[in-house]
Amino acid sequence: MDYFLTIAASDNSGGAGIQQDIKVSHELGYWPLSAISGITVQDFKNVYLVEAVKSSLLQLQINQCLQSFPLKAIKIGAICSKENLDAIVDCLKNNSTQNIVLDTVLSSTGGTPFLDASSILIMRKDLFPLCKLITPNKHEFEQLVNTEITTIEEGIEIAQIKCNEWNTAILLKGGHFKGDKLKEALITKNEVFFFEREWNNFTYSHGTGCTLSSAIACFLGKGESLKGAYIKATNYLVEHFKNLNQL
Repeated sequence: MDYFLTIAASDNSGGAGIQQDIKVSHELGYWPLSAISGITVQDFKNVYLVEAVKSSLLQLQINQCLQSFPLKAIKIGAICSKENLDAIVDCLKNNSTQNIVLDTVLSSTGGTPFLDASSILIMRKDLFPLCKLITPNKHEFEQLVNTEITTIEEGIEIAQIKCNEWNTAILLKGGHFKGDKLKEALITKNEVFFFEREWNNFTYSHGTGCTLSSAIACFLGKGESLKGAYIKATNYLVEHFKNLNQL
């Protein structure tokens, strides 16, 4: 049995967060484990409340999973507090699992913050180097680098520098960049992979970021390269959300 751990917040609507990570990893052949960082009140359109769990409780959850199960992959989503961020770093700094993907959820789509500005500094310094990949969208990457970015090409130039500074690969997601086609880039210390495809106009899109990052982590755990995991995860995401259009 292959084990997958998600460290993220609960979504009562079931479409994102822990609940979505569990569904994705199960569909991709894993036994899903979870460590809940916070409780949210939300629907498909808005987040109304975020309440972090105690960092000591989060730490116990993570450590129990690390001690009891041979993990193939870990996905980190909404962290919900600086104390939780410290706890995650403390748990993972001596962890042997290589396939850690961080979905840099800094705020909800509607603008509800999950972390404050001081936590971003800790993420960059202490958490990013523990991860194989981080998956910011345009707005999140702008916050992380404290620079406004107009095009994905500008983002790629900055990401090439930040890969070495942060010691992690970066998937620069394209959903918030304007253009006739969706453009995304996977940047490592040595390579840049650029992807361009037609836009998918999903009528339901709640949890796309959670789905993509979890699927990438799952495919990495199955031995795929970063590029291969991204391609397979993207194909999975498109088919998954095509089937949810009735929502």
